[in-house]
Order: sequence, then C-alpha cells, then structure tokens
Amino acid sequence: MRIAILHYTKLPVIGGVERVIGDQAKVLSVLGHEVEVLTRNEWHGGSYDVVIVHNVFTMPFDLAWTAELIQQAAETPHIRWINWVHDVRWCEKVPPAVHVAVSEVRKQEYARVTTDPITVIPNGVDAGNVLGIMERVCGLKLENEALILLQPTRFVRRKNIELGLRVLAELPEAIYNVTAAPDPHQDDGIVYFKELGELAQTLGVRDRVWFLGETAPLSDADVRSLYQMADALFFPSTAEGYGLPLIEAALHGVPVFCSDIPAHREVAVGAEFFALDEEPRLIAARIREHPAVKQRQQRRGLMRRLSCEGIVRELLEPLLLPPNAP
Repeated sequence: MRIAILHYTKLPVIGGVERVIGDQAKVLSVLGHEVEVLTRNEWHGGSYDVVIVHNVFTMPFDLAWTAELIQQAAETPHIRWINWVHDVRWCEKVPPAVHVAVSEVRKQEYARVTTDPITVIPNGVDAGNVLGIMERVCGLKLENEALILLQPTRFVRRKNIELGLRVLAELPEAIYNVTAAPDPHQDDGIVYFKELGELAQTLGVRDRVWFLGETAPLSDADVRSLYQMADALFFPSTAEGYGLPLIEAALHGVPVFCSDIPAHREVAVGAEFFALDEEPRLIAARIREHPAVKQRQQRRGLMRRLSCEGIVRELLEPLLLPPNAP
C-alpha cells in the first residue's frame, strides 16, 4: 500500500508525536508498505491508499490546512483516511475518517463531539532504540522471554557454568545467556565447552542455554545490551581475583546472584550470595522470588506490551483495509 503520514512537523524535530510517526513509518516500511511522512509544505495530495493524519484534525495550529484535509477526505472516499488523535483542542468539524485515539482518556474527550466509532491504539515505543540495544541483541527478541539470566564469562572451569545449568533446570521459564566462545588456544576450554553441552542435553536445557559467542564474538556494546535485557546476573565462580561483572551489573541496575567467595564479598554491591554447595532448586527459588528480578521482568513486559512493531502489526495494519476487504 501507498501510505502518507501527515503532521505539522517530523523528525529530526524532537517531540513525542514526531517519534511515534517515525516509528510507525519504519515498521510499516518493514512490513512492505510504501510510506511517506509529510508536513504541510510537502503535502500535495497524491495517489495514496491510506492517509494517516496525526493531530491536524484536532489541533488548531494551521486551520487552513485542517479545512483542506477535511475537504480532501470528503472528496476521496476511495482513500482510507485515519484521524489519529493525540490531543483534542479543536473539533468544530469531524472529518470523514477512521478515528483512532491514543488512550481511553482521549477517546472519551473525542467522543463528546462524534458518535462515530473510535479505536484506541496506544503509542508504541521502540525500546531497543530508547535503551540503545545493539542490532544483534535486538534480533534475539529477549523481550519475549519470561526470565533471563546472564553470565558474562569465558569457558574456564572455575567459572562454574555447570551450576548455572543446574539452576536453569529448576527454572523452566528461563533462558541463560552465556557470552563466551570456546577459546581455540585453550584445549581444556574446548573440552569444558563440550562437557557443558552434554550436561545441558542431559538436563533438558540445551535449547534454553544460549552460548552467544559460539557463532561470532560479542562486542562490548553487545554485552552492554545484554545487561539491559537481563533480569539477573548469575555468577557462580568457585574462585575469582575480582569479579568485574558484579560491578557492571550493579551499574546497569541488574540484580546480582553470586557465589559466596572472598573476592565477591569484597566487590559486590547489594548482591545475593549463595554457598557453592547450596541446592540449585533453592537458588532458583531465590531468583524467581526476588523483588528486583520481578521489577526487571515487569520492565520487559512493558517492552512487549508497548512494542511499536507489535502495535503496528496487530492494531494499526488491520485498520488500513476497508471493512469489506477480504
């Protein structure tokens, strides 16, 4: 479809509506539509299938343009006109269009001036862009996971990744992100990696432990993105000289669950410590029930619920077709 999106201004002008429009245009383009974002000076009509008008019908910034668009909508019923209501400050004339409000509050306000149906579609958010998530990590779709454990580590036996696998087996809703790749210069690292794969298979968690460095090395920016998406740092080392990920996780606001060893006691900030011989099911229960972990899960739930991509696919795209379309 050929789609025009109209507003008084557009990116790079910074504003909430401008950002929403930019995100809508990006997702609609990915879905295969031909999309143009146009302001007053750029709009000259055209052979569009759909015209989405953001706020121009309901805000008195350029009433001459508002009147022109209302007339054009009346004269081109073959075009699907969508009146996207962010604000209601002018409503002397209701356009012949499909009405969309960004919230129930705006729907109620606009319902005072029209008996036409009004659909509520919330403003979506490109969380990856807001949080600076790298493309590789965005592609993992971690926002769709229920619980995410992260261990930034190399394949060295003292990192005790096998305990992470046993805890994972007690958390059927979780995935376990391990950042390293087996080091070809360390024979035991390759052997250890193979052993971990076999243990994961035995425990039935092979599809839920993601050895992310296995296909290609992760950049520092990728690892920062993984912190942004994690619900908990899991760091079960049997020995450390320091434990830098404990500091990194704290700086990212990620709850830390780590082994009770001297180096961790020295550097960890607000961590939950566990004994190396503590039962995996008990560690798993502590992770699942921790308030900070639940907050991180709620945060990612918000990312899912207000995903711009999901909103456009599920709520906006169906509105592009007339009601009698197949």
